[in-house]
Amino acid sequence: MFAGLIASVVFAAAQVSLSSPQTIEVLVVLSEPALASLPHAATADQRAELRRRIVRQQDDIMKRLTALGAVESARVQGLRNAIVVKLPPAAIDSAKKIKGVISVHTISHRNRIDD
Repeated sequence: MFAGLIASVVFAAAQVSLSSPQTIEVLVVLSEPALASLPHAATADQRAELRRRIVRQQDDIMKRLTALGAVESARVQGLRNAIVVKLPPAAIDSAKKIKGVISVHTISHRNRIDD
């Protein structure tokens, strides 16, 4: 009887670990404004300066995310300042607490040109 119960518990635990994702893809939105926030009449120097600030913030936050187990998938700078990463689900709350992170959104699907 105990052998059957133990086997059932082991089988149930194996199913839970197989169905739980090791990482999930998330969009991490950052506090620096996106390039699109600049007025149309902005100078090339103003655009370059904002791009430098965005890249610096993305680099700094990506270092912190990497320490949480994240792997970078993409960066967005035009319409939104964000980083797309694959992250362990348990690290999402910690990612939300990083200075400069506005929000973290799970990506349920996205268009890929290589699919």
